[in-house]
Amino acid sequence: MRDVLIGIGFVIAGVVTIFIAQQFPTLPSLQFGPSLFPSIVGGGFCIGGVVLLLGGMWQRHRGADQMMQSELPGAELATTELETNAFETNAFERSALNATELESAEPPTGKKSWAMILPPLMIVFYVVASPYIGALFAMIIIMFSLMILRKTALYVALAASVGVSLAIYFIFSHYLLVPLPQGVLLGGSLPWTL
Repeated sequence: MRDVLIGIGFVIAGVVTIFIAQQFPTLPSLQFGPSLFPSIVGGGFCIGGVVLLLGGMWQRHRGADQMMQSELPGAELATTELETNAFETNAFERSALNATELESAEPPTGKKSWAMILPPLMIVFYVVASPYIGALFAMIIIMFSLMILRKTALYVALAASVGVSLAIYFIFSHYLLVPLPQGVLLGGSLPWTL
């Protein structure tokens, strides 16, 4: 039942996102306007919501069929065959379910709590720090921190965070012409930008 409600919520959120995105102003000089990306995200929400909705309905239907099977005469044999088949075909699902139940039963401690808290903190850090240190340096710090949290080797984390941040920065600032904050750290302009 929970998947059905979450699926409905995602579908509603997707429809609202698409509706609001279609009201964004369009620029005559651009082929794609500012509504493109939010519309794609809204469409993804709708698709994901429908998948959750159908999966939840399928689980409810399957549970009702099993309950009806147990009420029929001779249900012991059918139930035993069902359990045998379920054991053979759904061992992976049960092990994943048991692992999920075990993970949700224990409260987050140590690095688990940091893994939950750090990404929202990094978003706040980007919003606060990027006007001062620039978008590029803020992205490098954020990626490096998150990779170290995931126990990535130090040299890999440093190389990947610098390389990926440079790629993102140049794609967004030079190709897509998105005005990213330069920061006051280097006087408002990075030395290698043209």
